[in-house]
Amino acid sequence: MTKDRIIEATIRNFAEHGYQGASMRKIAEDVGIKPASIYHFFENKQKLFIEAIKVILNHHFSSMKETFEQYQSDSLHILFSELLNKITFHHTSNQEETKAYVLMVNSSIPDIKEEVRHYLETYDSWLVTQLMEIIVIRYPHLDREEIKEIIDYFIFLGNGLFWGIIIYEKDDIQRNLKQATYLMNQYLIHRFGSDIDEGQKFN
Repeated sequence: MTKDRIIEATIRNFAEHGYQGASMRKIAEDVGIKPASIYHFFENKQKLFIEAIKVILNHHFSSMKETFEQYQSDSLHILFSELLNKITFHHTSNQEETKAYVLMVNSSIPDIKEEVRHYLETYDSWLVTQLMEIIVIRYPHLDREEIKEIIDYFIFLGNGLFWGIIIYEKDDIQRNLKQATYLMNQYLIHRFGSDIDEGQKFN
């Protein structure tokens, strides 16, 4: 579909050239259409870029949701480890999207930051709600504040992994993932004891 191809070309061009360099002409050349044809689908350049970042953000959400649903019945060790793995895999496997995202967030495009803030609020709310429900059922003796601390620690490690992917090379990224997984597991052991994996799986 032409609209999807335009968005894909926008992400590629933004990742390579940034806001100023990602011209409608270059995007149209990538798709094989005339620049004027883009305006049949998008009112202006700003609307096109906002639609592009929505696609990037929705792809991220779908990726994390898929992993959560796959491992939600496993132990907390496995669930958190796989979510950290997915953060790393998603961003290293979709480098153009990740680079475009960082450049877009730091650009002067009106409403981009608001779009990202709204997404992050929605994503964090979904993640906290899902993890809260699982931990409450498995550890009913914990109050919500204690559970929120566990989730906040995971989010803190995940954010560190993301920015490490932006900065570091492949070997360093894998070391960061290994360290983040170790720290999360140690934190869980500290909170629940070394037998955390026993009797935690949902049937």
